[in-house]
Amino acid sequence: MKKKARHWIWLGASAAVLALIAYHISRGGEWRQFRWDRLWAALLDANPLLLLAAVLATYSSYVVRAYRWGFFLDPIKKVSLRVLFTGQIVGFAAIYLLGRPGEIVRPGYIANRSGVSYTSMAAVWLLERVFDTIIIALLFSAALFVVPLSTAPGAGGPTIAGLSGAHLASVVVLLGTGIFVGFLVWFRIRADKGHLKTPRVLRFLSPHRQQQFEHFLRSFADGLGVIRNFRDLRASIASTVLLWIINVSFFWLVFRSMGGDVGRLSWMAAAMIIFFAVLGLLVQIPGIGGGVQVAIIKVMTTFMGIAVEEATGAAILLWIALTVPCLVLAIILLVHEGLTFKKLETIAEEERAHSVGENQ
Repeated sequence: MKKKARHWIWLGASAAVLALIAYHISRGGEWRQFRWDRLWAALLDANPLLLLAAVLATYSSYVVRAYRWGFFLDPIKKVSLRVLFTGQIVGFAAIYLLGRPGEIVRPGYIANRSGVSYTSMAAVWLLERVFDTIIIALLFSAALFVVPLSTAPGAGGPTIAGLSGAHLASVVVLLGTGIFVGFLVWFRIRADKGHLKTPRVLRFLSPHRQQQFEHFLRSFADGLGVIRNFRDLRASIASTVLLWIINVSFFWLVFRSMGGDVGRLSWMAAAMIIFFAVLGLLVQIPGIGGGVQVAIIKVMTTFMGIAVEEATGAAILLWIALTVPCLVLAIILLVHEGLTFKKLETIAEEERAHSVGENQ
């Protein structure tokens, strides 16, 4: 299937899902009495100093991400922090503008600038997802025992039951991730012992094809090198914990800037909200978002008794404070390097195609 066709299918599916969610939410009684004046008041009364602190927090998160990728890549090759930081900024900017198809930009850019194969970078990207999933699930599970949800206005049986289901889902995700981590460790150990051979079910392939497949496996195993290096693994875990402390603090600072019921939300409540926001990232419209905002509004109004106008204002402020600083800095960095987002996407596609070509 052609790239443009895949892009439009993904965009159409995301828009349809968001439209269905928005329709379901809009049927609630609180939305029929929505007051726009309260929404504007919530936005205009936000504390600029706290918003500035939130912006600094989001910039610092990209620095921590760059350091973490440095530890991930350390067993393969030393990569400069500047390249890694630029890769994080332009990569996330591409996601905000292009949606999920922009995911290839970050590993593609770093692969191009560092000389590391795209296959190895894909393994690093996968490791990042594993680390993040574990810490997010742990934060959410901890938040459920701390945040006083049962006393929130409007909270009742369905709300608590819904949270119990979400808690169960987070435990399942955590267990599933643990099993997957075990598989990655096993895969890396087999690579160290030189046991990465073509599986029997693929032995019908020609010797040349089998050799190319084994080359792909070895390249992927290289990207998992941090698993066998205790120093880098320990640093990766520590940087992941720090990263998500910063991410939750970003949410909390934006909430504090608004005052009112939103401003009284605790840091752990922000940790719970970010869990749902991450789920909302799965359904996004390029340049607009949608999934994150819907998820934030839903959890704040349903589980925490926040007025819909205040919840909507918080979702809008979070999206602005998250995307605008990243996009501004990304444009500056791209201009400095003589690139555009279109050229950046092309570089990422070429790196991926080159990696596939090496394994064919």
